[in-house]
Amino acid sequence: MAGSKLFPILIAAVAVGAVVTGCGPAPAARQTADVAYAGSLQLVNSKYIHPAFTKATGSNYRGRGGGSLGLANQIKAGEIHPNVFESVGNAPIEGLEPRYTTWSVGFAATPLVLAYSPQSPYASRLKAIADGQKPLVDLFALMEQPGFHLGRTNPETDPQGQAFIIMLKLAAEKYRLPAGTVDKIIGTVNNPKQIFAETALESRLEAGQLDACSAFLSQAVQRKLAYIKLPDDINQGNPELAASYASQSVTLKNGKVVKGSPLVLYVTTIGGTPDQRAGVSFVKYLLSPAGLKTYQDQGYTLLPKKEVKGDVNAIPADIKSELP
Repeated sequence: MAGSKLFPILIAAVAVGAVVTGCGPAPAARQTADVAYAGSLQLVNSKYIHPAFTKATGSNYRGRGGGSLGLANQIKAGEIHPNVFESVGNAPIEGLEPRYTTWSVGFAATPLVLAYSPQSPYASRLKAIADGQKPLVDLFALMEQPGFHLGRTNPETDPQGQAFIIMLKLAAEKYRLPAGTVDKIIGTVNNPKQIFAETALESRLEAGQLDACSAFLSQAVQRKLAYIKLPDDINQGNPELAASYASQSVTLKNGKVVKGSPLVLYVTTIGGTPDQRAGVSFVKYLLSPAGLKTYQDQGYTLLPKKEVKGDVNAIPADIKSELP
């Protein structure tokens, strides 16, 4: 008898619990910072920025790397829809204006170096140059040897690929290299035997498939690669030498002439894409003292003052708070 009275009470209690649970607010979905970045930023973003950003903000993170110009073209074509874009140089971002963004912030420089393989038959000579036992000018004669396997990125899609050729031209002028030296080193601007995806270039070097390759100092530091440091007047890492870098250029297949410019990292948000709040949050974190310190620790040279391009008034307030 007692059991029959208790049974309806239990059912009522369960029903009330179900109603209370059902009426409660659903947990808010976590937004995702979807970041398209220059391939050279793959390690610093995935290994360091990603976990720190997620811990600090509670937002999710998704990233993809590639040549900055190539990524910009994919955004314009509607092939990818990131809410953040990090580029080497501001030109790829300018190509997205005004439809996708109208502003960008430069925050760090990343000079060129020449990374080399300790397994290379030329390793002892490359190390002698790196250590200063042999003059840097010897490097260019070495790279033009027919058996020297050089790797670089695609100048049609990647600023590093453009900057490497411009570096050679700056060096040819500085060191008064013999006529035709640059052509002997690269073959042609788009030589398929030398061009590889930026995200795979260092892996090929580490596997011993290349004797040397173009790299940013930050990449060499992060991956602990052997490398030859290049002077400021050819490495394109010093914003104060912008006019000097612009004295040399590279001509692309479509006839466009690209002048040398400082290799500075720029970031912006991309409008009209999902999870805008998370995109803004990511850029705010990136430009915060914690984010900048991470980049500095990974081999980037922070600019003395963040460089704002475009419409300052269009920059979201949360990001503005991290600007001088």
